Amino acid sequence: MSRPTAPASTETEEFPAIQPGGSLLLAWQVRNRRVLVVGGGNVAAGRILALLNADALVTVVTPTAGLVPEVAHRIACNLVTHVDRNFLPTDLDDPAIAMVLTAVDDPVASSEIYTLCKQRRIPVNVADVPPECDFYFGSIHRDGPLQIMVSTNGNGPKIANIVRRQIAEMLPTNVGDAIVRVGELRKRLRKVAPEPAQGPKRMEWMSRVCESWSLEELCDMDEADMDGLLGFFEEGRVLGYKELRGLQEGEVKAKAVEA
Repeated sequence: MSRPTAPASTETEEFPAIQPGGSLLLAWQVRNRRVLVVGGGNVAAGRILALLNADALVTVVTPTAGLVPEVAHRIACNLVTHVDRNFLPTDLDDPAIAMVLTAVDDPVASSEIYTLCKQRRIPVNVADVPPECDFYFGSIHRDGPLQIMVSTNGNGPKIANIVRRQIAEMLPTNVGDAIVRVGELRKRLRKVAPEPAQGPKRMEWMSRVCESWSLEELCDMDEADMDGLLGFFEEGRVLGYKELRGLQEGEVKAKAVEA
């Protein structure tokens, strides 16, 4: 079914213009889900690493003779399940398979796997063949919980890698640590305000924290700071780093005087 084309006159500065031809970039959750990788070369090694980083349950189908050292290492460490033979259609019989990735130097075999996956409605990626991909792998920058993907929609993987490196060089070195602290604060906030009706207030308050505190200050945030911030959530206040630390120092001095 084709997408209806809107008249050009409906494009205004009030709303974002449509830019057809892109991909829907998503963070696909494959934790504890079964993924089949066909192949054991360098491309497969990269795919396997990405899947293991996402906590997927990986099965690799390829003869042992075709394994590169990295894939052999993953198998030896029992990080993936290895089926020592060429792919068979019956490898797709498991209804728990969430996706299939092929990385073999055999265009005919790859196309056959693609066709079988489409028949069974299993998402599939055929390495280096964009028309036979339901999804693409981009160039990823990883810093703890932070993941940034650059995609060229299969047109220029090397360019994606160059752009990704340039973006990474512009990021603060501590951004991953800052995100970890923010994640912990969010968890604590949900305990303080667990009701679904408080969701909008939680989101607005967390946004203000992220805007009020610098990355350096967020990295320096400790449990006392989190408890201090959360103490003002009900009244909707967000104390800045210096204001909060000043208040904490004042409380310490007051307790010392009382003692």
